[in-house]
Amino acid sequence: MTYAQLLAKVAQWMSRDDLTARIPDFIELTEERLNRHLRVRQMETAMPATALTDGLITPASDVIDAKVLWATGYETTPLAAQSLESVISSGSYGPPSMYAWEGSSLRVDGVGSVQGVLYVRIPALSTASTNWLSEQAPSLYLFGALFEAAQYVGDDPSLWQERFDQALSDLQGNDQRRPGPLVARPR
Repeated sequence: MTYAQLLAKVAQWMSRDDLTARIPDFIELTEERLNRHLRVRQMETAMPATALTDGLITPASDVIDAKVLWATGYETTPLAAQSLESVISSGSYGPPSMYAWEGSSLRVDGVGSVQGVLYVRIPALSTASTNWLSEQAPSLYLFGALFEAAQYVGDDPSLWQERFDQALSDLQGNDQRRPGPLVARPR
């Protein structure tokens, strides 16, 4: 579904001509909500080995979270997500063992370099026209925008909330049900 198609569909489902100018706001609020709650493989991006500078790494501006990080050369030992206070107080000797967000940067204890997998923001439909989410789960956009519209006009948003939550759960569940190796079991 393209951005233009979504605008038309939301207007059609709302059956209100007086809110057409607000629909882009409803979609933007939906995207903000999705970026806070959704973490699926389509949002993952590899972070190559990056040298620590004063214990910090500043990822790209579209990075919203870390899935897993590890010290280069220690791929089997993921860094533990900790509070910023814990990371700062642990010092900066030896290979890194933990990290925390410090503003838009990652604070890491230890020295060397870190690599891993990060989550990036869903590209905004208003600038991209389409994105992986509008193609794979357009109902999330529709139900999210209708939820925002219902709140805006003072209607009960619970129906749209339920449908949004179900679509979100379905997408996350499908992402977690990746096929594994076949295991032979005795009869």
